[in-house]
Amino acid sequence: MPRRFSLTTLIACTIALAAIACAVRLSLDPNHYFFYGPEDRAAWVYDPRRVAFVCTIILAEAALVWGVFVSPSPVLWLRCAIGLALLGPWAVLSTMVFVHAPGYVLFHHLWVWSLVGLLVLVALASMVRGISRGLGLRVNKPSARTR
Repeated sequence: MPRRFSLTTLIACTIALAAIACAVRLSLDPNHYFFYGPEDRAAWVYDPRRVAFVCTIILAEAALVWGVFVSPSPVLWLRCAIGLALLGPWAVLSTMVFVHAPGYVLFHHLWVWSLVGLLVLVALASMVRGISRGLGLRVNKPSARTR
C-alpha cells in the first residue's frame, strides 16, 4: 500500500469522524433546535434515527471526496470535476431547506459546502499546475545554489 494512500485515508477518516462527532454533539443539545414555546421545548424527545441518517450522509460525502483523492487516474482536476458533478447538485438540493433546521443539519450544510469548496480549490490548483507544465514552466525551480 503506497504511503500517500495511507496518509490520505488516515486524514479523511479523521476529518469524517470529527465531523460526525460534531454533528452528534450538536444533536444532543436542545438549544440547537427551534421551538415555538417552552412547552415544545419541555416535550422535546431526541430522535437518533434522524441524526444517524445525517451522519451516514456525512460519511458517504466524505467517502466520495476520499475516492476523488485516492483514485489511480493521473488527472486530478478531472477527478475533482467528476466529484463536483456528483456532490455539487447534491449540495444545492440538500441545503435548500434551512429555516428552523436543527443545529446538526446546519452543520451538515456547512460540511457539504466545505467539501465542494475543497474540490473546487484542488481542481483549480491542478489546472494551473497542468497549464504551467504544458507551457514548460516549472513551479518549483531549483535555485542555482542547490544544483
